[in-house]
Amino acid sequence: MLEAALAFPLLLMVAIGLVQFALFAHAQHVVIGAVQDGARVAAADGRSVSDGVGRARDLLRAGLGRSAGDVQIQGSEEGQVVVVEADGSLRTIIPWVGDATLPLHSRAVVAKEKFRAGPAN
Repeated sequence: MLEAALAFPLLLMVAIGLVQFALFAHAQHVVIGAVQDGARVAAADGRSVSDGVGRARDLLRAGLGRSAGDVQIQGSEEGQVVVVEADGSLRTIIPWVGDATLPLHSRAVVAKEKFRAGPAN
């Protein structure tokens, strides 16, 4: 009985740590996917950077829910490429840590689509 009383808190901490890691990995993958898809949309012919940023925001809301508000997305055109970047944080679920957060960051650079006529045959 004593062994169970000593092992249970340790087991509980490990379980909460594993759940926190899984939540962080999911959030990071959502941010990466949203930024990549946003950059792809922004680089499409006839689309703008604001279209790509809007797409990335929609994907973040769909994937992260309320936590999406803690992630800021910005986009820019730099010559022949479009850059979409996200920075933010994920609040931890660990109760004894307080208001701790984990950083979320991703950056995607995509070449702009442009029609280029080939040589006439």
